Amino acid sequence: MTEKPLTVNEVLRFAHHDFLNQLQLIKINLDMERVGNAKEVVSEVAEQCRIFFNINQLGLPKTIEWLHTLKWRFPSYQVTIQSNVDSEVDIALDGPIQEYLERTVSYVYSSLNPYIEQNLSLHINSTQEQLVISFHLQGSWDMEPFKEKLAHPFIMIKEEHYTNENWCYCLNASKEGI
Repeated sequence: MTEKPLTVNEVLRFAHHDFLNQLQLIKINLDMERVGNAKEVVSEVAEQCRIFFNINQLGLPKTIEWLHTLKWRFPSYQVTIQSNVDSEVDIALDGPIQEYLERTVSYVYSSLNPYIEQNLSLHINSTQEQLVISFHLQGSWDMEPFKEKLAHPFIMIKEEHYTNENWCYCLNASKEGI
């Protein structure tokens, strides 16, 4: 886990490394005449790019950077992000959203069981009325339930469920009244 933000050089290095790994996987599949598998990798890369650009439409610079660097800063998590962003979010919500996501992801990180796969799934849905970020972590850790509250009039945490193997919540940010 990285306590400080990544430098531009580090981000570029990680991004290039990931891209080269994907190209290598395509090449290996083509060399082995597994064209269907190579096409699947290309489709996955295209979907990752679509999600990357869709997330950028949130209009929340800190949260966007956090989402894009999450898998590099917390390499023990297998991260899956889905997004459907139809509308920007008020920038006044940026800091509280990013900070809450950071605190929750960091909370169990030091106590993760290294022999168990840790899957973190985030689904982002932004409409004219609200932003919903669904957080779902599956794996194994040894921590008491997360008790920090989010004190913001337009952001609520709903549907929270926490065990030492499964943690779910929905961050709902209302766009009405902002």
